[in-house]
Amino acid sequence: MASRHKHWAEDYMADIIIAHPSLNRGGGAEKVCLALTKTLVDAGYSIRLATLERTDWKMLEKRFGEITRPNSETYFTNSISNLSMLPQAAVTVSLFSLMLLHLKRKGGTLINTYGDLIEGLADLAYVNAIPIKLSHRVSSGLSHSFIWRASACIYNELSAIGPPHRSLLISNSKFIQYILLKILGRNSIIIHPPVDVDVFMKRSQSRKKRENLVITVSRLRPGKGLSIIPKVANLAKEIEFILLGIADRASKTTLKEINTLIKHFKIDDRVKILLNQEFNDYVDILSSATLYLHTQTSEAFGISVVEAMAAGCIPLVPRSGGPWVDILSCTQGLYGFSYHNEVEAATIINMLLNNKSLRREAMEKVRLRALNFNRSVFERKILNVIDKLCEKTRLPLKMWSDKER
Repeated sequence: MASRHKHWAEDYMADIIIAHPSLNRGGGAEKVCLALTKTLVDAGYSIRLATLERTDWKMLEKRFGEITRPNSETYFTNSISNLSMLPQAAVTVSLFSLMLLHLKRKGGTLINTYGDLIEGLADLAYVNAIPIKLSHRVSSGLSHSFIWRASACIYNELSAIGPPHRSLLISNSKFIQYILLKILGRNSIIIHPPVDVDVFMKRSQSRKKRENLVITVSRLRPGKGLSIIPKVANLAKEIEFILLGIADRASKTTLKEINTLIKHFKIDDRVKILLNQEFNDYVDILSSATLYLHTQTSEAFGISVVEAMAAGCIPLVPRSGGPWVDILSCTQGLYGFSYHNEVEAATIINMLLNNKSLRREAMEKVRLRALNFNRSVFERKILNVIDKLCEKTRLPLKMWSDKER
């Protein structure tokens, strides 16, 4: 469906406005935004997507596969992804707040799919990660440098600007729901992110043989814990590792750190980094691997963990965060395995490599577990919430429109 582009400062009225800083980041939050767009378009809603940065639809289709576009699209600038990390973060925080304020004043039902940045100023906010304002009160994985602490303080001041508006909150996991309730005192509904389980299952079932391969999928950013990969690889000698990285200009520092460790341990023959893989290649690589190593200790959910499970990979995740709480149900060995450090991770990898029957049994369990997070579950739950939300917001909108005639 062709989109009609407008600047977000222009007057308009749409059934539903979905606001997101940028889809070009290509991470889990962007998958949620795109899945929500598809769900609502398929349900007959008129959807306007509002972003800070013009969406590169061709790039997203290569990375994610088939995509349903919104009925119309509005954006602030052509690109912010070419900025380095701190300027990119500063621009996003300041402009996204202003954009939400503007959109809310225009009327209509406003959905913010980046509620971890700003959980107010919209009718509904989907929280994908530990909120930025809590990043130094919770072990979020973000840097504790002076610059980051100062940035957090500035952000908290900026987020208090404007009229108060408490959004209906959706958490992407039990892990995030607990944090929002305990620290912010905010209740939220849990709706796990959508995963195209069938796509990964179908491709993996055609594979007759698995490779001695460990896969990690991540955006290349500080706080993702990616430095553990070379450390684990140095201890697990009989297996290859591939990091499927999502990278842009802000990824340079993280990429350099990982490559330095790979050279230090002299394991460049067994540890590869592949950047910005197209969707078909991504599915193929997951379907060929035996294990999936997740590295972020503060991960809110982990869509890639479930994708890997659907592809038949046995997950190995930190004993914390959404992957452990929501996906593995805090139970070692039931739907996968967890670890505290690189030594424990390497020990589990070596154990699985040397136990074929355990691997086969685990692969069957993880595939079945992945079905709990299929896209259809997300669509049913999110549509039920938004249908009820629109019933509440449409009446005053209609009354306001009648007065203008």
